[in-house]
Amino acid sequence: MLADAIAAERFRLSRDRVALFWGFGFMPLVAMLFSMAGDLFVRLVLRKGVPGETTVDLANRAMGAVAGASGPITALFLLIGAAAIFAGDYRWETWRLITPRNHRVNLLAAKLIVFAEAAAWSLLLTAVTAVLAGLFGSVVNHGRLVGPPTGFLGHFAGVFIITWLEVLLIGALAALVGVLTRSTLGAVIAGLVTVFVQSTLAATMQDTTWKSLAIPAYAGRILKTFLTAPVGFRPEAGPAGLALVLLLVWLVVLAGGATALFRRQDLTKE
Repeated sequence: MLADAIAAERFRLSRDRVALFWGFGFMPLVAMLFSMAGDLFVRLVLRKGVPGETTVDLANRAMGAVAGASGPITALFLLIGAAAIFAGDYRWETWRLITPRNHRVNLLAAKLIVFAEAAAWSLLLTAVTAVLAGLFGSVVNHGRLVGPPTGFLGHFAGVFIITWLEVLLIGALAALVGVLTRSTLGAVIAGLVTVFVQSTLAATMQDTTWKSLAIPAYAGRILKTFLTAPVGFRPEAGPAGLALVLLLVWLVVLAGGATALFRRQDLTKE
């Protein structure tokens, strides 16, 4: 039954081209265009007539783009896609038609899984567009491509997974707020305010304590720093391990809260 619910959610999202584009495809494309515009500016204004060779590190560009894909601006568009997935049935009043055909836990779990899949593809698109922008910059500025550093694939995979986990928290938050408010707009606004506040708090934190690690943005930053640091300069593993545990706890709490609320809702008019 869960497989049927997942297949149905995939089909529905694939047909919702507006949510698919704005939620998961828009920001990677915009980031690529901004990067290309920056390279053109450097070529035409800053380096006009200035000799010298530049280098372009495609690997670090891709990893940096993925690492920054959980920020507040990107979160806004991710919340648009998440709200369409988790709260769209309230808007179109289709829950009363769907819930008799499957278990409520399966229906919400399917939405979480489909959001996770779409988020992973969005992060992969972010990496690809960053590489394309880097290639464009190397051509425009006559830059020399440099190879990836040793161990890059492991570092990239680690950063990708941690950013994906942060994005899943955004989706789980949208699920909780969407179920609570029964509104797509409520899920977007409340989710964006929460992401902005916790990102601002994370930027002000100096000491690594369990309280600071309880802020998802700060925990994600600590984990990415730990994963990408050279072996000889890598910080202690304790804070990174606690950060990972707290991120997983947040995911379970948000997803579990959304599921508990959804199971007890009266959907006869939804």
